[in-house]
Amino acid sequence: MHAESAADPGMLTYLTDAADLAPGQAAPRVGDAVELRPRRGGAEIEAWSAAGIRLGRLPPAERAALDGLLAEDGRPLRGRITALVPRPHQLGAGRIHISVTTAGG
Repeated sequence: MHAESAADPGMLTYLTDAADLAPGQAAPRVGDAVELRPRRGGAEIEAWSAAGIRLGRLPPAERAALDGLLAEDGRPLRGRITALVPRPHQLGAGRIHISVTTAGG
C-alpha cells in the first residue's frame, strides 16, 4: 500500500485473483471507476466495475491498510484503475492497480 501525493490524499492498492471476464464483458481499462465493497463482515474487500463485473479481491495486508478509510456503516470506497499489469506465462487477467480516493455514497 503506497500513499499518494499530497495533492491526492488517496491510497494505491492492487487486486489479487483478478477475475476472468465472461464472453461479451468489456475488459477493464485504465481510468475506469471502481467500487471497493467490504464483504464477510469487513474481513475482505472486493472490487467491482461500474458495469457490475467483479474485478478481484484486495490482499489481506492491503485490506487492513484501508481500515482508516472504510466507513463504519459498510459503504463502499471509490477509486479508479491506474494500471493493468499482465502476468507473463500465467493464465488469467493479470494484476489490476487501483487508486482509492473517497468513501462511497
